Amino acid sequence: MTADLANATAAKEDGLYVYCVARGDGNRLLGSIGLGGQVVYTVGSGDIRAVVHNCQAEPYQSQDPQVVQDWVVAHQNVVLAAAEAFGTVLPMAFDMIVRGSPGGGAVAALRDWLDERRDRFTRLLDRLAGKAEYGVQVLWDREGIAASLVQSDDELRGIQDEARSKPKGLAHLLQQKLTKAVRAAMEKQADLFAQDFYARIRRCVEDVRVDKLKKVDGGKQMLLNLSCLMQQGSGELGRVLDDLQQTKGISVRFTGPWPPYSFVGG
Repeated sequence: MTADLANATAAKEDGLYVYCVARGDGNRLLGSIGLGGQVVYTVGSGDIRAVVHNCQAEPYQSQDPQVVQDWVVAHQNVVLAAAEAFGTVLPMAFDMIVRGSPGGGAVAALRDWLDERRDRFTRLLDRLAGKAEYGVQVLWDREGIAASLVQSDDELRGIQDEARSKPKGLAHLLQQKLTKAVRAAMEKQADLFAQDFYARIRRCVEDVRVDKLKKVDGGKQMLLNLSCLMQQGSGELGRVLDDLQQTKGISVRFTGPWPPYSFVGG
């Protein structure tokens, strides 16, 4: 199937699923790599083009979580393939569909959409050229750090020692007091860590987005969940993260490079 034939086939459909936007000339066929093995190709307007497949003008929905997960993975893989083919791309969210209208098909509607956003897409492509997104998650061993705080703080250690020497009833009250005091100390320490680590990471990347904290396995807790934009090939962030991991009880998860999903909003 050629790119021209794919465009002709789209006229028979009423929707185009959009994976990403890139810069380039001419129509390109990327093959049967889309959701459900759909043929992926480009539709262009000037030097801006969208990477798409033909679809019905309705959302992709399934009650089977595995099917949805497979779609999401396929979407990500197409964006990665487009980045390999075109360089910088602007990834779209999963299930982005352009619909045809009574006055024209989906291809015409998509070209109008590209025309309307040409200046914005051009600015973003220029800004993101040569850059990639990296995920950074900073974790801490809450129990280990709590124990360390008790041993290093005279007041906390005093409460702990006193609780060990008192009768059961009084020891229980002292243990509650210790638990409350340790919780406050941990909240303060978490704020100090988060502010310090964020500042050190922010200095070595071009931009950063703060994402929601997630639950993690292994008895650890997430302190920071960041999406970072920086020049591909730069080693400065890696050096900073290595330094962070020298802090007792701190570990780091680092992923990427990825297309800049978190930074296409402006």
